[in-house]
Amino acid sequence: MKSTGLLEKVSKKYSLSQEEFAREAMRLTLKERKRGYMLERLDILRRYGAESVRDIAEGIKTGKIMEHPGWEDLIEVKNLDKEIKEIENDLKSLQKA
Repeated sequence: MKSTGLLEKVSKKYSLSQEEFAREAMRLTLKERKRGYMLERLDILRRYGAESVRDIAEGIKTGKIMEHPGWEDLIEVKNLDKEIKEIENDLKSLQKA
């Protein structure tokens, strides 16, 4: 069954329009992805006993955190922060649409 046919079938099953069903699916997918990124971010911060990117950067600067893999993890947390912000923006756009 093609995805459009499946969307029609499933949305009818749950008494939603295809647009409502697709919008809810997008919202849930974005929230779940955000949750995963936040967990990954938290895991990295915990690894260093840090609460923020600034804490990791300061730890590297003062020598409390080894540069390797500290810098890589610092970059990863910054990238995760960017992804989380983009998802939040997408969720806001979805609410307005």
